[in-house]
Amino acid sequence: MPEYGGWTGRTLRVNLSSRKISVEDTIGRYKDYLGGTGIGYRVLWDEVPAGTGCFDEANKIIMGGGPLTGTSAPCSGRTSITTIFPCVYPVELVATGHMGGHWGAELKYAGWDMVIIEGKSERPVYIAILDQKVEIRDAAHLWGNGIYYATASICQELGPETQVAAIGQAGENLVRM
Repeated sequence: MPEYGGWTGRTLRVNLSSRKISVEDTIGRYKDYLGGTGIGYRVLWDEVPAGTGCFDEANKIIMGGGPLTGTSAPCSGRTSITTIFPCVYPVELVATGHMGGHWGAELKYAGWDMVIIEGKSERPVYIAILDQKVEIRDAAHLWGNGIYYATASICQELGPETQVAAIGQAGENLVRM
């Protein structure tokens, strides 16, 4: 662990348009912000132009936990997802959703504090994070089959301990909820 305990010190940035995968220093860039929500808002403030819509290529999705994620501290199993949300239409706003489970802890165990997803893929893809190995993989075989099928298929490909965060058919069809 770096001198800032609880952080791996590494943020993963995945650009779906260019298919570029890069690594950023979490501490150097985000040390003044606590957890996934704070960092998510900072990224959107710094990088997303005003007036960007939820389905625009300039929007970003920031997923991650905080310094206690992956520990046995109470309530530390939360992961935040910060983006311009579609469900507040017609005035799209920045918001954060949260999910429980092991996804955030497993991201931390793989060596990452956060994932910043940007750009827009021309075809269905998913991001496979296998510790330090990160790939953008084809997801055409998953598209339209539902979240349970997608999760089971990815776990079959990557192993039964795999944690999956998937958009499901509502996301595939750009439903605003």
